Amino acid sequence: MRARALLPLLVCSLLVACGQRDAGAESAAYAAAAPAADAPMAEAKLAEGGEQASRRYLAISHSLEVETPAEQVEPLWREVQQQALSMGADLISAELSRSDLQAPAASLSLRLPPAQVPALFALLAKGGELVNTRTDSEDKSAEVIDVEARLKNLSEARDRLRVLMNERGAKLADVLEVQKALTETQSQLDSWQGQRKLLAQQTEKVKIELRIHAPRSAIERSALAPLRDTWQQLGYQLAQSLAVLLSFVVVVLPWMLLIVPAGWLIRRGWRKRRGAKM
Repeated sequence: MRARALLPLLVCSLLVACGQRDAGAESAAYAAAAPAADAPMAEAKLAEGGEQASRRYLAISHSLEVETPAEQVEPLWREVQQQALSMGADLISAELSRSDLQAPAASLSLRLPPAQVPALFALLAKGGELVNTRTDSEDKSAEVIDVEARLKNLSEARDRLRVLMNERGAKLADVLEVQKALTETQSQLDSWQGQRKLLAQQTEKVKIELRIHAPRSAIERSALAPLRDTWQQLGYQLAQSLAVLLSFVVVVLPWMLLIVPAGWLIRRGWRKRRGAKM
């Protein structure tokens, strides 16, 4: 294939891979290839639009707070982990805090198949009291449709470039240009595939943020509140005093390094003059 016939096709393939126009790099070849690049994207969206228009991709998350007796915090935390994993959940994080001064508390962050969410709620209701819930939902349909259209067009562009690579009689310069375009297209394809996997994680499973802790009695809340407030005030005052001390040292220390040696030299000279007079 001659280089003159190959170049417009390469530009078209790169434009399809990019999925966007660069106004600062317009040229005659770009102007000729742009309509061809826009057409596959539009055709892909029309072809897939009928199937995907009826489906919504929602990123749903639940924030839950459960109160249970102090001795049940850790067992419930471990049971929820075990059951969630058996339900097909993806564990994001798990934390358990225990100390002699505070009641135990635990937290879990995971992604769960939507069909298993009611079972998890039932398990939490059985193990403690659900005192706080919050549900958030974000529609990701437009992002999913756009990413899938880009993936389709990038895959087609990659396949066309592979065909060009295998053509016989192509000049070395043409082969190098095709190889460069193929590398760039594959790189963009990998990037968009990663974006699609991220969207799949967000839309195919429900995110659960769970916090488990022991209930605090009214006496504990009212009697210990003044001590807690006083402790916080003492900590603030200590930090403020330390800040003042550090500021004083920073300001005074350089001058002390000058004044002390100068005073010592002056005193030594005065003693010498006094000794000479005597």
